Amino acid sequence: MISYALKRIIRSWKLFAALLLGMTLATTFFGGINVAADTIGKQFVDQQLSTSPIDFTLNPNGPLPSITSINIVRSKLVALDGISHVEAQGTLSDVRNFTLPQVRAIEDSSLAWNHMSPNIQLAKSQALEFENGNYAVGQNLTYTISGYPPSQNYNITLKIAGLVHPDAYAQSFLGLGFGFRGPTPGGLSVSPYYQNVLIVSWERTFVPILQSTSGIMNPSGMSSYIDVFLDRNRLITPWDVSGSATTVKGISDKVANIASQNGFAENDLITNQLQGLGQAIFFLRIPFLIFSIPVIFIAWYVGKTVSQASYNLRRKEIGLLMTKGFSRTQLYRHFITEAVLIGLISGAIGLALAYLLNPLFISVLNGSYNGGVFLNLTTAAMTVVFALFLTLLAIRSPASQAAAMDPAQALREYVYLEDVRPSKKRGAIAAFSLGLYKIILLTLGINFLVLGGRGFSYGFLIAILFAVLAILDLGLTFVGPFLFLYGAVNLSSGLAFRFHRLFSKISQRLIGDIATLSSKSVFRNPRRAASTVFLVALIAGYSIWVIGDLASMEDYTARQTLTRVGADIRISNLSGLSNATTIVRQITGWTNVTAATPEVENWFNTPSQGAQMRVRAVDPTAWPNTAYYENGWFSTSPRTLFDIMKGDNSTIILERAVATHYDIKEGGNVTIPVSSGTLVNLRVIGFFGPDYSSSSSPFTNPFGSSFFQPLGWSYVPLGVVGLHPTFFAAPQYSVLVKAKNTSTDKLASSIQDAYPLTSVQSSSPSSASQNGTNSIFSGLLNVLRLGTIFAAAAAGIGVGTVAYTGFKEREKETTMISVRGLSYRQLLGLLITEVLPLVIFALVLAAVVGIITVRGDTLALDSLSNQDFYALLSPRRIAFPVAEQAILSSIIGLLLLGVFLPAIFSARKNLSKVSRTVRFA
Repeated sequence: MISYALKRIIRSWKLFAALLLGMTLATTFFGGINVAADTIGKQFVDQQLSTSPIDFTLNPNGPLPSITSINIVRSKLVALDGISHVEAQGTLSDVRNFTLPQVRAIEDSSLAWNHMSPNIQLAKSQALEFENGNYAVGQNLTYTISGYPPSQNYNITLKIAGLVHPDAYAQSFLGLGFGFRGPTPGGLSVSPYYQNVLIVSWERTFVPILQSTSGIMNPSGMSSYIDVFLDRNRLITPWDVSGSATTVKGISDKVANIASQNGFAENDLITNQLQGLGQAIFFLRIPFLIFSIPVIFIAWYVGKTVSQASYNLRRKEIGLLMTKGFSRTQLYRHFITEAVLIGLISGAIGLALAYLLNPLFISVLNGSYNGGVFLNLTTAAMTVVFALFLTLLAIRSPASQAAAMDPAQALREYVYLEDVRPSKKRGAIAAFSLGLYKIILLTLGINFLVLGGRGFSYGFLIAILFAVLAILDLGLTFVGPFLFLYGAVNLSSGLAFRFHRLFSKISQRLIGDIATLSSKSVFRNPRRAASTVFLVALIAGYSIWVIGDLASMEDYTARQTLTRVGADIRISNLSGLSNATTIVRQITGWTNVTAATPEVENWFNTPSQGAQMRVRAVDPTAWPNTAYYENGWFSTSPRTLFDIMKGDNSTIILERAVATHYDIKEGGNVTIPVSSGTLVNLRVIGFFGPDYSSSSSPFTNPFGSSFFQPLGWSYVPLGVVGLHPTFFAAPQYSVLVKAKNTSTDKLASSIQDAYPLTSVQSSSPSSASQNGTNSIFSGLLNVLRLGTIFAAAAAGIGVGTVAYTGFKEREKETTMISVRGLSYRQLLGLLITEVLPLVIFALVLAAVVGIITVRGDTLALDSLSNQDFYALLSPRRIAFPVAEQAILSSIIGLLLLGVFLPAIFSARKNLSKVSRTVRFA
């Protein structure tokens, strides 16, 4: 059966090409994400462990051990499986003279020498000093090993033989920058090493000292220990760090046993790190796989759709096999065998493509490609098994239906594989109802997660109801739009048919009355038409949803950063207004600075006891040209308001919520008590910010009690300080800077270098995404974005296969029409008109659902941030930048290719048949 299935696949490869391509795309995406996750995981593990090069340290429990004891322990440790290197180190310091640098004794074979320059062998009593040390080359330093009684003191003189430069590994190896080397070595120093240290030879300097002081009772200033290094490349596997931690812990126990038997205590420096890294990598991989589920689902649906079409084209073969004695079970097993072969082939191809495209997937996950690909046997096997499982899952139902066909019907010309009987609508109605419920909530911007927190304000029963609705809302967040699309497609066949007829009437102007045949042809099989519409609507709606949400999120992040900083760059931690004005005067002369202005902020009491409001004093002339603000922040044009400020230093742009709460109108007065006790009256010329006075505040109680607390700030002219010198009691001074044709990060770095005592903030979103958490989150978003491309390619294959199947079934019909004089343009238009209206109908439906979902998500997320003034000031909005529009256009293009390419191919094939018929007639 295997040989027959293989021959069938090779001879009729066109029937299996669509399934193979769909499964290959899904496998490539799945394998690429996993291979990239393994590669990034290895980089992550190597990076984290590089700060701790030593795995175990053995310290003596009592007095200094003898050289014999140290050598015995070393020989036993080296014999352990998994130990790659063991070396002894010693420290020496003069406890009576702490001005002398600490002495480190390392062996000639020490790993530290490979990370220090120069790498030389030191003679007895010679020492190397770290560069930037306090002593000159050739200078002698005398150390005293103190004993008891003092008559047992031992002196050693060391000569500075040269300077040595350690790299980051050597600094971490020696524990520099963390005081004296003790039982727990220090990690990698984040700043240049500042501890002055001398390096001497263990064999030629420290061992003789150790032997000479063996008779001293309790010598102070000396210590020795043994460092143990594992074969990390063999023992630590990034895809199973937790298992590696178990293996390492077993070796650690053996090391501890040897240490305890010889008067040492073991300090395990790596096992806890591995356990933490294992959890981190596990939680790194799981979200990537979860975010890949939509692509896998679409690939499964495409595989199922193309399998149905493929088996429909093979109905004569199925009938002939049955007439030759194949039972239904044997036929089903034959289909399964074909699927196994397709799964194995697609798995191998997908794995190869994942390997070749590894740089792309690594960049998507925000990793760094170093020229190597980390592909382990587990990931390779898992990828092939995934392809096999997905292929079997996709063909299971179509294969079962094909095997159950009646032989007589299978041999007939126009009997379709799909069940043309009226299908039950219960599932579609339930899906449509749940999906419609979620779509209505998204349209209205209702978020029961927020309302549930306020439910106790309306009573206990209402709170319980809101809690139940919140759980339902949360469950429908991810599947609600898909349920709506599924239900709408299956319940709107009449609407789709009318839309198709309308499109056919329009296309009559191009191809003539023959266009009316397209509507009759395509709806001969309503299930296939519904499957095509749902497939296109699913991928298009999902793409609009994902790309719209990601673009809106990135837009919100960028605007939030600008809003919180207040401009391109904010310089803070200034000593006073004169300091701020000096910086403004100096940096405005920079070529990459457009404008700069000072800003002063302070808190003042409001008429309500215990509530305070913020006031920012700004330069009315420079602030509008420097600061960041959006339309709608001010009650009227900002420039108009600040122009009024220029001529009147007793004015204020009051926070809108404060004005609403205290019923202060434009033109009214605000009285502010300054630090001296004087009351300052300011005239309100406008309002700033959103009005949140009636919404919940940070001081809202779940059971209903709340009180108003200002969250934002108001603006006054900087000249008010001249009128009232005590206006600000403890102000905060800042400088806002607007960049010009340059990166804000680079400009911020230049400003920080020029003014090192200040604090400089950049509004660049990249500066806020350098930490690991944001980088991983950004990688997850990129997985979704890349997944839409793979899913669209798979959906395009599915649409093309379904279209080609319909064209193939009607090949004789279209050939007969062509014989009667139908031109190539008319035939091509007829074939395109059959499928294109369904695709357009699905795209319109998907666009409506996708945009509603994106809008609902923005409103829902905004409702969760009603206690953050910056989020209220710059709320989320729907954004589709040019890059996202290009991605959506490419996705739509892939879907349209699934319509045009099969139509062009079928039209050319039909005309060639007609030509041959006429030629040989």
